[in-house]
Amino acid sequence: MLNEKKFKELFERDGSHLVSIFVPTYRANHAQEDRLRLKNALKEAARQLEERGMNKEGARSYLRSAYQLLENERFFSDLSDGLCLFIDENYFHHETLPVNFTPYVYTGRRFYLRPVLPVLTGRSRFFLLALSQNEIRFFEGRQHSITPVTIDDLVPVNMEELFEMSDVKEYLQHHSGQGSRRGKQGSREAVFHGQAYGKDDRIEDLRKYFKEINDGLMKMLYDETPPMVLACVDYLLPIYKEVNTYPNLLDENVSGNPEGQGPAALHEKAWEIIGPYYGKEQEKDKMGFQEAMALERASAHIHDIVPAAINGRVEVLYVNKEYHTYGLFDEQRNAIVIHEERRPDSRELLGMAAVQTYLQGGRVHLLERSEMPVPTANLNAIYRY
Repeated sequence: MLNEKKFKELFERDGSHLVSIFVPTYRANHAQEDRLRLKNALKEAARQLEERGMNKEGARSYLRSAYQLLENERFFSDLSDGLCLFIDENYFHHETLPVNFTPYVYTGRRFYLRPVLPVLTGRSRFFLLALSQNEIRFFEGRQHSITPVTIDDLVPVNMEELFEMSDVKEYLQHHSGQGSRRGKQGSREAVFHGQAYGKDDRIEDLRKYFKEINDGLMKMLYDETPPMVLACVDYLLPIYKEVNTYPNLLDENVSGNPEGQGPAALHEKAWEIIGPYYGKEQEKDKMGFQEAMALERASAHIHDIVPAAINGRVEVLYVNKEYHTYGLFDEQRNAIVIHEERRPDSRELLGMAAVQTYLQGGRVHLLERSEMPVPTANLNAIYRY
């Protein structure tokens, strides 16, 4: 899963011929089409490398790790909505992400990262924790997709495993009578005796179990902020919230035992909670844009917005996700120069503004033109000052 640490690693890499490739893909049963899309993207990448001075053989060698994917049958059977590749000399990284990329190839001194921002900031991205005493499942979701995330190495498999692994023998003896006995299928069954184990003890057991889950997940989510929703029976939610340290756990849960419910069913119920959450957030930002315009703290002019984003002045940025503008940023003049046509030394200015806004703590919305506060402009911004 692409996280902020990997994003910053990609952002900080500098070179002469950094290649970024974005290809829309299918989740299954379209391997031939997906392979053709990647092949065409690599052909375009080679063309751009040649335009920057490489010969054909050198460009092919430079892209060799990506070309090797074309021969990997298994790779094309396990994709998501989008594939992105980042290539430098002796460096290759790829991600399969639940993002519907528009086909795009960019070669420059920096990797092009605007298309992956929805993974980190997207207005539909969320986490779903399906929680019961018998199993734990974790998902990363968006409006139209949900992807299981492996967490077996971070959290106990279930409540029983947590206490079986405990080194506190007195704890086990207290809660299991003479330790335990085996059920018909060989599973461990706790033996409780009268008043020795009551409601308070059970709640404390759940707190311990949930704390292990929270602590394990936070090793993966320490720098994440998308909303998280729990799928669980209702009485478990307040107990989990007591030990939770994730900063954006929602107050409403997917009600009911999630065991036996598939990802699609859980996603549908979770989106009933997440959809209105993001709708309110976007409307709040749009109302804020109109108010900021009245106070001269907002703009729809690219010549103002790009320098402001680079200087950390943008609080909220709206970007037309289907449009690209090429040019250069002049640091001495703190101004941009727009190129009528893309050149080998061009930077993509909308992407530059989006990445700089994100890295400096602003909110970035990649939208259809019709969703922009000022649809006639490809960049809209609310300033911090």
